[in-house]
Amino acid sequence: MPFQPVDSRRLYEQVADQIGALIRAGEFAPGQRLLAERDLAKSLRVSRPVVREAMIALEIGGLIEVRTGAGAFGCWRSGARDGLKRWPRFAHFSLSASCLSPPPPARCSRKK
Repeated sequence: MPFQPVDSRRLYEQVADQIGALIRAGEFAPGQRLLAERDLAKSLRVSRPVVREAMIALEIGGLIEVRTGAGAFGCWRSGARDGLKRWPRFAHFSLSASCLSPPPPARCSRKK
């Protein structure tokens, strides 16, 4: 049996790529609430911490806005940052520095 290539990306990066693609495709409109972390984890068959890391990466990439106690909301618009080509690496750096400073304010506008 020949060996198959192994995906070397972290699991949260794969989850974030999948959710980000749905957002960019218009499955979630700006201001629309995404599924709860628990429901996403169940649908994607991954653990909740994996989904949480993916959400943080998506928030840093400018694709979602996370509101404490309310959930995550799509905020990608054409002309907005497109998640930066290497945002997962950027997100990993930000996670390690998150204990040093508060998160930046969200820049997404709510859909009314």
